[in-house]
Amino acid sequence: MGYLREIPRYGAAVVRRLRRRSASNFQLAFVFLGPAQRQALSHVYGFCRVVDDIVDDREDTPVGEATARAELDRWRAEVAAMFDGRSSALTTALGRRLAGVIVSYQLPREAFDAIIDGVSMDLDHRTYADLGMLEQYCYRVASCVGLLCLGIFGDQSPGARTYAHHLGLALQYTNILRDVGEDAARGRVYLPEDLLARYGLTPADILSGAGGTRFLDAADEFADIAQREYDQAWRAFDAVEHQRALLPAEVMGRTYHAILQKMRRRDYDVREQRTSLRRRDKLRVAAWTVARMNLLAAIGSAVPSRRL
Repeated sequence: MGYLREIPRYGAAVVRRLRRRSASNFQLAFVFLGPAQRQALSHVYGFCRVVDDIVDDREDTPVGEATARAELDRWRAEVAAMFDGRSSALTTALGRRLAGVIVSYQLPREAFDAIIDGVSMDLDHRTYADLGMLEQYCYRVASCVGLLCLGIFGDQSPGARTYAHHLGLALQYTNILRDVGEDAARGRVYLPEDLLARYGLTPADILSGAGGTRFLDAADEFADIAQREYDQAWRAFDAVEHQRALLPAEVMGRTYHAILQKMRRRDYDVREQRTSLRRRDKLRVAAWTVARMNLLAAIGSAVPSRRL
């Protein structure tokens, strides 16, 4: 049982590092990576930020939309050049850096393309008719980011890909719920229209802040949908052979799950303020996740193999 004594010591080291590097939930992943991995992940994150900002920061005019579409098309061409090995065709410093990351970590092209397709959906839709349509959007803008992270983390096995698929949906659904107020201020409603209709609501009610307890019931159902994705992600995680490689994703997943639970406890008070965790709560979640993974690894190694 000596491994049990190591857990608090390792957890304490993690807490010390997190105190130095906990500006955002995404940055929690950086703490558990080596320098080369951190740099690679920062380039992937930079790509996601750039294409997302093209859409979010555009002028809300036909000219602004046309400009955004043209810029996204230029990034589609940049991705094609990165994967075709045409370094002379790369037009951005980020593209040149990403080309090296793609080779080093064998990142999938389809994930980059899907992320661009996902952010471009925000040019076409201010609402989403049903969960199927929303799931496609969330898979592109969140799950596909997770698929790129897998290569950097070091496990692109089928089980890890299933885990990233469901965890990405869970994280994005959590973000959608906690950003209801901010999105409404921008004229956007991501909660599916058919879900709202079950409670006698329309997107106009969300934009205006109407709905009362009906909104709480709709939010609770959407939280249940997010919870199911967390559950599916964790079932997939249990079957992954190299779980330690996924520690950064697990810390992020457990952090966002804690945010979802906090929204439930606060009766979905998401229209006036954005739910977040205090720094000490983030540290607690991260330390608990590390300790749990260490314990599972220690128990697994202590169990004799039954294979012949």
